[in-house]
Amino acid sequence: MKVLIVGAGISGLFIAYELVKRGVKDIVVIDSSYPGSGASLRNVSCFRSSFTSPEHVILMKESISIWLKLRDELGMKLEQRGYLWVARKPETMDTFRKLVDFHHQYSIPTRIVDVDEVKNIEPNINTNIVAGAMVDPTAGRMPILENFINLYLRVKSLGVKVVPYTTALKLEASGSRVVRAVTTRGEIESDYFVIAAGGGSAKLVKTVGIDLPIVDIPRHPLVTEPYRETIRSGLIIDWDTPGSPHITQNEHGSFILARDLEDVPEASIYSQRIDAFSHIVKPLVELLPFLTKVNIVRYWMGYYDMTPDHHPIYGPLPPYENLYIAAGFSGHGMMMAPVTGKLIASWILDGKPYIDIANNLTAERFKTGRLVKELAVIG
Repeated sequence: MKVLIVGAGISGLFIAYELVKRGVKDIVVIDSSYPGSGASLRNVSCFRSSFTSPEHVILMKESISIWLKLRDELGMKLEQRGYLWVARKPETMDTFRKLVDFHHQYSIPTRIVDVDEVKNIEPNINTNIVAGAMVDPTAGRMPILENFINLYLRVKSLGVKVVPYTTALKLEASGSRVVRAVTTRGEIESDYFVIAAGGGSAKLVKTVGIDLPIVDIPRHPLVTEPYRETIRSGLIIDWDTPGSPHITQNEHGSFILARDLEDVPEASIYSQRIDAFSHIVKPLVELLPFLTKVNIVRYWMGYYDMTPDHHPIYGPLPPYENLYIAAGFSGHGMMMAPVTGKLIASWILDGKPYIDIANNLTAERFKTGRLVKELAVIG
């Protein structure tokens, strides 16, 4: 069996890892740039299970479980420091209570905390503007570059061929099967094809007549100089401010600040939003006044490859019996990558996903109108 994976980001590499562990020997992963050059290494490196849909909650709970096992298996590093979802409005606490009840149905131990406990968790928060918060203790952050390199080296050591700077231009099919990918380095034939190329996935599968609603939406995180540890939580989210401004402190001490801003879909990765600075910084300074004294040293642009319902598109792509997709993660691809790898491997080798609820996330839902809504699209 030969498998071609298009996209050498963290999802593509985890798919390769799970396939080779299950005995698939001939796996090729190609990427239009270097491995991890897309969203995999352009994110704030946080993870959580505190979502608002059963699909996300169940799959992320499993993914975190796998991440924890990978600390021994692959030498991965991660810290479950928790997420702090901050409410400015008293009525938001009612929403948080409903979410906590929902999470508890799936054994996710989120909890409500009052203002005094918010202050205990994050002493630097301006509690004069805070009504309370929700804490997700399963959440946290990781050094994504180090973890990505560990995964990449292990996949290579297991015999997977990773070919960078090779763009898949189109797929070619015969009957019910895709037979080859035409690339900038020639044609690659395979038995199975997995498309895990972020927003580029939609363009590629369109070459065999499949329309997928994936759009790259720009994001603009800011990065400061490194400082001593000041933020204890993996991520602090200002839930009540539009765009949910959020902040984390990475393993090197730098603060990473971000906020969802309206932007031009598919804008160039090299485009700039100078106004992003004021939009992102102002509400976070209100919440964490010490930020007036820190220096922003750089800023990068990345993408959320978004779907209409903010969930990934998984699994087979009819009418082709050997074509699979793992894309449209809407900002959650890094978090979900370990479970993504196992799901796609089980779809290919067993004919079905090893977690049944993943069937709700196939491309078929956009034809039937059975979308799966997610309200908490943050980080």
